[in-house]
Amino acid sequence: MKFTNLTTNDFITLLKQSQSIVKANELYTCIRNANVSIQNYEDVINILKSSKKYLKLAFLDGIIDFLIQSTKEQSDYTKKIQTLQAELKTIQELKQKSDKQVESLNSQLNQIYNDANYGENFISKISELKKSNDFERIYKFFEALSSQGNHKKISKSCKEGLWLIEAPKSKNGDEKINILHAACENGNLRLVKSLIECGCDKESPSQHKNTPLEHASLNGKLEVVKYHISIGANRDARSDDGWTPLIFASRYGYLEVVKYLISVGANKEGSNDYGWTPPIFASANGQLEVVKYLISVGANKEAKTNSGYTPLILASRYGYLEVVIYLISIGADKEAKNKDGKTCFDLGNSEIREYISSI
Repeated sequence: MKFTNLTTNDFITLLKQSQSIVKANELYTCIRNANVSIQNYEDVINILKSSKKYLKLAFLDGIIDFLIQSTKEQSDYTKKIQTLQAELKTIQELKQKSDKQVESLNSQLNQIYNDANYGENFISKISELKKSNDFERIYKFFEALSSQGNHKKISKSCKEGLWLIEAPKSKNGDEKINILHAACENGNLRLVKSLIECGCDKESPSQHKNTPLEHASLNGKLEVVKYHISIGANRDARSDDGWTPLIFASRYGYLEVVKYLISVGANKEGSNDYGWTPPIFASANGQLEVVKYLISVGANKEAKTNSGYTPLILASRYGYLEVVIYLISIGADKEAKNKDGKTCFDLGNSEIREYISSI
Protein backbone atom coordinates (compact mmCIF):
# COMPACT_ATOMS: atom_id res chain seq x y z
CA MET A 1 0.00 0.00 0.00
CA LYS A 2 3.01 2.26 0.39
CA PHE A 3 2.97 3.43 -3.22
CA THR A 4 -0.78 3.37 -3.64
CA ASN A 5 -2.67 6.65 -4.09
CA LEU A 6 -6.28 6.39 -2.94
CA THR A 7 -9.19 8.76 -2.97
CA THR A 8 -11.16 9.18 0.24
CA ASN A 9 -13.95 6.97 -1.09
CA ASP A 10 -11.46 4.30 -2.20
CA PHE A 11 -9.86 4.24 1.25
CA ILE A 12 -13.20 3.97 3.07
CA THR A 13 -14.36 1.19 0.70
CA LEU A 14 -11.11 -0.69 1.30
CA LEU A 15 -11.63 -0.53 5.07
CA LYS A 16 -15.24 -1.63 4.77
CA GLN A 17 -14.51 -4.60 2.53
CA SER A 18 -11.46 -5.73 4.52
CA GLN A 19 -13.00 -5.67 8.01
CA SER A 20 -14.87 -8.96 7.45
CA ILE A 21 -11.81 -10.91 6.39
CA VAL A 22 -8.92 -9.17 8.17
CA LYS A 23 -8.49 -8.44 11.85
CA ALA A 24 -8.32 -4.79 12.89
CA ASN A 25 -4.65 -4.87 13.89
CA GLU A 26 -3.67 -6.60 10.67
CA LEU A 27 -5.76 -4.19 8.66
CA TYR A 28 -3.99 -1.28 10.36
CA THR A 29 -0.61 -2.75 9.37
CA CYS A 30 -1.75 -3.01 5.77
CA ILE A 31 -3.08 0.50 5.38
CA ARG A 32 -0.83 2.56 7.64
CA ASN A 33 1.44 3.68 4.76
CA ALA A 34 -1.36 4.33 2.28
CA ASN A 35 -1.45 7.70 0.49
CA VAL A 36 -4.95 9.15 0.70
CA SER A 37 -5.99 12.28 -1.22
CA ILE A 38 -8.03 14.59 1.02
CA GLN A 39 -10.00 17.50 -0.47
CA ASN A 40 -11.81 19.02 2.49
CA TYR A 41 -12.87 18.76 6.14
CA GLU A 42 -15.66 16.36 5.19
CA ASP A 43 -13.10 13.90 3.80
CA VAL A 44 -11.09 14.15 7.03
CA ILE A 45 -14.13 13.44 9.20
CA ASN A 46 -15.29 10.53 7.02
CA ILE A 47 -11.85 8.91 7.10
CA LEU A 48 -11.64 9.30 10.87
CA LYS A 49 -15.14 7.84 11.31
CA SER A 50 -14.29 4.83 9.13
CA SER A 51 -10.93 4.37 10.86
CA LYS A 52 -12.64 4.44 14.26
CA LYS A 53 -15.26 1.90 13.13
CA TYR A 54 -13.16 -0.57 11.20
CA LEU A 55 -9.85 -0.24 13.03
CA LYS A 56 -11.48 -0.16 16.48
CA LEU A 57 -9.92 3.26 17.35
CA ALA A 58 -12.37 4.57 19.94
CA PHE A 59 -10.09 7.44 20.98
CA LEU A 60 -10.92 9.16 17.70
CA ASP A 61 -14.38 10.07 19.01
CA GLY A 62 -13.16 13.26 20.65
CA ILE A 63 -11.20 14.33 17.59
CA ILE A 64 -14.17 13.64 15.32
CA ASP A 65 -16.53 15.61 17.57
CA PHE A 66 -14.09 18.53 17.68
CA LEU A 67 -13.73 18.60 13.91
CA ILE A 68 -17.48 18.35 13.39
CA GLN A 69 -18.03 21.29 15.76
CA SER A 70 -15.25 23.33 14.12
CA THR A 71 -16.67 22.60 10.69
CA LYS A 72 -20.11 23.66 11.83
CA GLU A 73 -18.75 26.92 13.31
CA GLN A 74 -16.78 27.61 10.15
CA SER A 75 -19.89 27.01 8.10
CA ASP A 76 -21.83 29.38 10.35
CA TYR A 77 -19.12 32.05 9.96
CA THR A 78 -19.12 31.57 6.20
CA LYS A 79 -22.89 32.03 6.08
CA LYS A 80 -22.64 35.15 8.28
CA ILE A 81 -19.92 36.59 6.05
CA GLN A 82 -21.98 35.89 2.94
CA THR A 83 -25.02 37.48 4.58
CA LEU A 84 -23.04 40.56 5.61
CA GLN A 85 -21.48 40.84 2.15
CA ALA A 86 -24.94 40.72 0.60
CA GLU A 87 -26.16 43.40 3.04
CA LEU A 88 -23.08 45.53 2.32
CA LYS A 89 -23.69 45.29 -1.42
CA THR A 90 -27.31 46.35 -0.89
CA ILE A 91 -26.21 49.30 1.28
CA GLN A 92 -23.61 50.37 -1.31
CA GLU A 93 -26.21 50.26 -4.06
CA LEU A 94 -28.59 52.29 -1.90
CA LYS A 95 -25.78 54.77 -1.12
CA GLN A 96 -25.00 55.25 -4.80
CA LYS A 97 -28.65 55.87 -5.46
CA SER A 98 -28.82 58.19 -2.46
CA ASP A 99 -25.70 60.11 -3.58
CA LYS A 100 -27.28 60.73 -6.97
CA GLN A 101 -30.46 61.91 -5.27
CA VAL A 102 -28.44 64.22 -2.98
CA GLU A 103 -26.55 65.61 -5.99
CA SER A 104 -29.81 66.24 -7.78
CA LEU A 105 -31.36 67.90 -4.72
CA ASN A 106 -28.27 70.09 -4.21
CA SER A 107 -28.48 71.19 -7.83
CA GLN A 108 -32.14 72.08 -7.35
CA LEU A 109 -31.37 73.92 -4.10
CA ASN A 110 -28.57 75.90 -5.78
CA GLN A 111 -30.94 76.88 -8.55
CA ILE A 112 -33.57 77.96 -6.02
CA TYR A 113 -30.88 79.83 -4.04
CA ASN A 114 -29.67 81.63 -7.14
CA ASP A 115 -33.19 82.56 -8.17
CA ALA A 116 -34.02 83.74 -4.64
CA ASN A 117 -30.83 85.78 -4.17
CA TYR A 118 -30.17 87.07 -7.64
CA GLY A 119 -33.39 86.62 -9.54
CA GLU A 120 -33.94 84.36 -12.49
CA ASN A 121 -33.42 87.25 -14.89
CA PHE A 122 -29.97 88.02 -13.43
CA ILE A 123 -28.73 84.45 -13.82
CA SER A 124 -30.05 84.41 -17.37
CA LYS A 125 -28.32 87.75 -18.01
CA ILE A 126 -24.93 86.33 -16.97
CA SER A 127 -25.43 83.33 -19.24
CA GLU A 128 -26.48 85.53 -22.14
CA LEU A 129 -23.50 87.89 -21.69
CA LYS A 130 -21.02 84.99 -21.55
CA LYS A 131 -22.39 83.60 -24.79
CA SER A 132 -22.35 87.03 -26.45
CA ASN A 133 -18.61 87.55 -25.78
CA ASP A 134 -19.38 91.28 -26.15
CA PHE A 135 -16.65 92.89 -24.06
CA GLU A 136 -18.08 96.41 -24.06
CA ARG A 137 -21.50 95.21 -22.88
CA ILE A 138 -19.93 93.08 -20.17
CA TYR A 139 -17.73 95.97 -19.00
CA LYS A 140 -20.75 98.28 -18.76
CA PHE A 141 -22.65 95.52 -16.93
CA PHE A 142 -19.94 95.40 -14.25
CA GLU A 143 -19.77 99.21 -14.17
CA ALA A 144 -23.50 99.39 -13.45
CA LEU A 145 -23.29 96.81 -10.65
CA SER A 146 -20.30 98.64 -9.16
CA SER A 147 -22.10 102.00 -9.24
CA GLN A 148 -24.99 100.35 -7.37
CA GLY A 149 -22.59 98.88 -4.81
CA ASN A 150 -24.08 95.47 -5.51
CA HIS A 151 -21.20 93.27 -4.38
CA LYS A 152 -23.39 90.18 -4.15
CA LYS A 153 -24.16 90.27 -7.86
CA ILE A 154 -20.58 91.21 -8.75
CA SER A 155 -19.33 88.22 -6.73
CA LYS A 156 -21.76 85.92 -8.50
CA SER A 157 -20.72 87.29 -11.90
CA CYS A 158 -17.03 86.85 -11.08
CA LYS A 159 -17.63 83.33 -9.78
CA GLU A 160 -19.29 82.51 -13.10
CA GLY A 161 -16.12 83.71 -14.87
CA LEU A 162 -17.74 86.69 -16.58
CA TRP A 163 -14.83 89.00 -15.64
CA LEU A 164 -12.42 86.78 -17.60
CA ILE A 165 -14.05 87.55 -20.96
CA GLU A 166 -11.29 89.18 -23.03
CA ALA A 167 -11.26 92.38 -25.03
CA PRO A 168 -9.85 92.03 -28.55
CA LYS A 169 -7.06 94.49 -27.66
CA SER A 170 -5.87 96.86 -24.96
CA LYS A 171 -4.44 100.35 -25.06
CA ASN A 172 -1.07 98.61 -25.04
CA GLY A 173 -1.30 97.37 -28.63
CA ASP A 174 -2.99 94.13 -29.60
CA GLU A 175 -2.80 92.47 -26.18
CA LYS A 176 -5.97 90.69 -25.01
CA ILE A 177 -7.16 91.82 -21.57
CA ASN A 178 -9.96 91.01 -19.14
CA ILE A 179 -12.44 93.28 -17.34
CA LEU A 180 -10.07 94.00 -14.42
CA HIS A 181 -7.24 94.99 -16.76
CA ALA A 182 -9.58 97.31 -18.67
CA ALA A 183 -10.82 98.91 -15.44
CA CYS A 184 -7.19 99.55 -14.46
CA GLU A 185 -6.36 101.06 -17.86
CA ASN A 186 -9.43 103.30 -17.61
CA GLY A 187 -8.58 104.42 -14.08
CA ASN A 188 -11.97 103.18 -12.85
CA LEU A 189 -10.94 102.83 -9.21
CA ARG A 190 -14.43 102.02 -7.94
CA LEU A 191 -14.80 99.13 -10.39
CA VAL A 192 -11.25 97.91 -9.72
CA LYS A 193 -11.96 97.79 -5.99
CA SER A 194 -15.31 96.08 -6.51
CA LEU A 195 -13.82 93.38 -8.72
CA ILE A 196 -10.92 92.58 -6.39
CA GLU A 197 -13.07 92.70 -3.25
CA CYS A 198 -15.46 90.27 -4.94
CA GLY A 199 -12.81 87.67 -5.69
CA CYS A 200 -10.93 88.68 -8.84
CA ASP A 201 -7.18 87.97 -8.76
CA LYS A 202 -5.16 91.17 -8.21
CA GLU A 203 -2.21 89.54 -10.01
CA SER A 204 -4.27 88.23 -12.94
CA PRO A 205 -1.95 88.22 -15.99
CA SER A 206 -3.07 89.47 -19.39
CA GLN A 207 -2.02 87.90 -22.68
CA HIS A 208 1.58 89.11 -22.36
CA LYS A 209 1.70 88.46 -18.60
CA ASN A 210 1.09 92.09 -17.62
CA THR A 211 -0.58 92.38 -14.21
CA PRO A 212 -3.42 94.81 -13.36
CA LEU A 213 -0.82 97.06 -11.67
CA GLU A 214 1.19 97.17 -14.89
CA HIS A 215 -1.91 98.08 -16.91
CA ALA A 216 -2.60 100.94 -14.48
CA SER A 217 1.05 102.08 -14.63
CA LEU A 218 1.31 102.11 -18.42
CA ASN A 219 -1.76 104.37 -18.50
CA GLY A 220 -0.68 106.67 -15.66
CA LYS A 221 -3.62 105.84 -13.36
CA LEU A 222 -2.00 106.89 -10.08
CA GLU A 223 -4.92 106.20 -7.72
CA VAL A 224 -5.36 102.71 -9.15
CA VAL A 225 -1.61 102.13 -8.79
CA LYS A 226 -1.77 103.24 -5.15
CA TYR A 227 -4.70 100.94 -4.46
CA HIS A 228 -2.91 97.91 -5.89
CA ILE A 229 0.18 98.61 -3.80
CA SER A 230 -2.03 99.03 -0.70
CA ILE A 231 -3.46 95.52 -1.13
CA GLY A 232 -0.08 93.89 -1.65
CA ALA A 233 0.26 93.71 -5.42
CA ASN A 234 3.77 92.92 -6.66
CA ARG A 235 5.42 96.30 -7.35
CA ASP A 236 8.16 94.65 -9.44
CA ALA A 237 5.97 92.24 -11.43
CA ARG A 238 7.46 91.32 -14.81
CA SER A 239 5.69 90.82 -18.13
CA ASP A 240 6.71 88.41 -20.89
CA ASP A 241 9.66 90.62 -21.89
CA GLY A 242 10.50 91.67 -18.35
CA TRP A 243 8.70 95.01 -18.29
CA THR A 244 7.83 96.23 -14.78
CA PRO A 245 5.29 98.83 -13.56
CA LEU A 246 8.13 101.36 -13.16
CA ILE A 247 9.43 100.68 -16.67
CA PHE A 248 5.95 101.26 -18.12
CA ALA A 249 5.48 104.51 -16.20
CA SER A 250 8.96 105.72 -17.21
CA ARG A 251 8.46 104.78 -20.85
CA TYR A 252 5.20 106.72 -21.10
CA GLY A 253 6.29 109.68 -18.98
CA TYR A 254 3.95 109.34 -16.00
CA LEU A 255 6.12 111.21 -13.51
CA GLU A 256 3.77 111.00 -10.52
CA VAL A 257 3.41 107.25 -10.96
CA VAL A 258 7.21 106.95 -11.25
CA LYS A 259 7.67 108.96 -8.04
CA TYR A 260 5.12 106.89 -6.17
CA LEU A 261 6.55 103.54 -7.28
CA ILE A 262 10.05 104.65 -6.28
CA SER A 263 8.67 105.78 -2.89
CA VAL A 264 7.30 102.30 -2.17
CA GLY A 265 10.55 100.57 -3.09
CA ALA A 266 10.24 99.71 -6.78
CA ASN A 267 13.58 98.74 -8.32
CA LYS A 268 14.84 101.79 -10.22
CA GLU A 269 17.61 99.71 -11.83
CA GLY A 270 15.36 96.80 -12.80
CA SER A 271 15.75 96.04 -16.50
CA ASN A 272 13.68 94.15 -19.04
CA ASP A 273 14.99 91.11 -20.89
CA TYR A 274 16.99 93.36 -23.23
CA GLY A 275 18.73 95.31 -20.48
CA TRP A 276 16.60 98.45 -20.75
CA THR A 277 16.24 100.20 -17.37
CA PRO A 278 13.73 102.95 -16.42
CA PRO A 279 16.20 105.81 -17.20
CA ILE A 280 17.06 104.20 -20.54
CA PHE A 281 13.37 103.94 -21.50
CA ALA A 282 12.68 107.50 -20.37
CA SER A 283 15.67 108.85 -22.31
CA ALA A 284 14.82 106.90 -25.47
CA ASN A 285 11.30 108.35 -25.41
CA GLY A 286 12.13 111.96 -24.57
CA GLN A 287 10.62 111.89 -21.07
CA LEU A 288 12.90 114.62 -19.71
CA GLU A 289 11.22 115.17 -16.31
CA VAL A 290 11.21 111.44 -15.65
CA VAL A 291 14.89 111.22 -16.60
CA LYS A 292 15.72 114.09 -14.24
CA TYR A 293 13.81 112.53 -11.37
CA LEU A 294 15.29 109.05 -11.82
CA ILE A 295 18.82 110.46 -11.92
CA SER A 296 18.06 112.58 -8.83
CA VAL A 297 17.18 109.47 -6.82
CA GLY A 298 20.34 107.66 -7.84
CA ALA A 299 19.46 105.76 -11.00
CA ASN A 300 22.49 104.90 -13.11
CA LYS A 301 22.92 107.43 -15.92
CA GLU A 302 25.50 105.15 -17.58
CA ALA A 303 23.40 101.99 -17.58
CA LYS A 304 23.72 99.97 -20.79
CA THR A 305 21.30 97.78 -22.71
CA ASN A 306 22.36 94.33 -23.88
CA SER A 307 23.44 96.05 -27.12
CA GLY A 308 25.52 98.63 -25.27
CA TYR A 309 23.20 101.63 -25.59
CA THR A 310 23.31 104.20 -22.76
CA PRO A 311 20.54 106.72 -21.98
CA LEU A 312 22.59 109.40 -23.76
CA ILE A 313 23.18 107.34 -26.90
CA LEU A 314 19.46 106.51 -27.19
CA ALA A 315 18.31 110.07 -26.52
CA SER A 316 20.66 111.18 -29.30
CA ARG A 317 19.60 108.41 -31.66
CA TYR A 318 15.91 109.31 -31.35
CA GLY A 319 16.49 113.06 -31.58
CA TYR A 320 15.66 114.25 -28.05
CA LEU A 321 17.99 117.26 -27.80
CA GLU A 322 16.76 118.45 -24.39
CA VAL A 323 17.46 115.04 -22.87
CA VAL A 324 20.89 115.00 -24.52
CA ILE A 325 21.68 118.46 -23.12
CA TYR A 326 20.57 117.43 -19.63
CA LEU A 327 22.49 114.15 -19.55
CA ILE A 328 25.69 115.79 -20.77
CA SER A 329 25.20 118.58 -18.20
CA ILE A 330 25.29 116.05 -15.35
CA GLY A 331 28.37 114.32 -16.67
CA ALA A 332 27.05 111.51 -18.85
CA ASP A 333 29.84 109.99 -20.92
CA LYS A 334 29.45 111.36 -24.45
CA GLU A 335 32.28 109.10 -25.63
CA ALA A 336 30.50 105.88 -24.58
CA LYS A 337 29.97 103.43 -27.45
CA ASN A 338 27.41 100.76 -28.16
CA LYS A 339 28.42 97.29 -29.35
CA ASP A 340 28.64 98.60 -32.91
CA GLY A 341 31.17 101.20 -31.79
CA LYS A 342 28.73 104.11 -32.23
CA THR A 343 28.66 107.14 -29.89
CA CYS A 344 25.89 109.62 -29.18
CA PHE A 345 27.50 111.93 -31.77
CA ASP A 346 27.54 109.21 -34.42
CA LEU A 347 23.82 108.45 -34.01
CA GLY A 348 22.55 112.00 -33.49
CA ASN A 349 20.80 114.22 -36.01
CA SER A 350 22.42 117.40 -37.30
CA GLU A 351 21.07 119.53 -34.44
CA ILE A 352 22.40 117.16 -31.81
CA ARG A 353 25.75 116.83 -33.56
CA GLU A 354 26.04 120.59 -33.72
CA TYR A 355 25.35 120.85 -30.00
CA ILE A 356 27.85 118.13 -29.06
CA SER A 357 30.50 119.74 -31.28
CA SER A 358 29.94 123.07 -29.56
CA ILE A 359 30.76 121.88 -26.04
